[in-house]
Amino acid sequence: MMAHLKNVSNEYAIALGALFDEMPKSVIAAIAVSAMTCGGDHLSDAVALIAGEWRTLHENRIVPQKPGKHARNALKGGAA
Repeated sequence: MMAHLKNVSNEYAIALGALFDEMPKSVIAAIAVSAMTCGGDHLSDAVALIAGEWRTLHENRIVPQKPGKHARNALKGGAA
């Protein structure tokens, strides 16, 4: 069995900042699958796009976790 890391950082995690820290990793996995089937966008647009995808996944009962305050802020056009 493979050991699970508590904290993993990469370019995407750094670009998403607090949104990455707040987002459950099961949501990240669901977004990854969704992105692989829909195409990608520019990294600079990632925060708002990821927040929107999280909302969509939750509204469609794909993930049970509701978007947190950083995601809601990004959807309102505020800083995440």
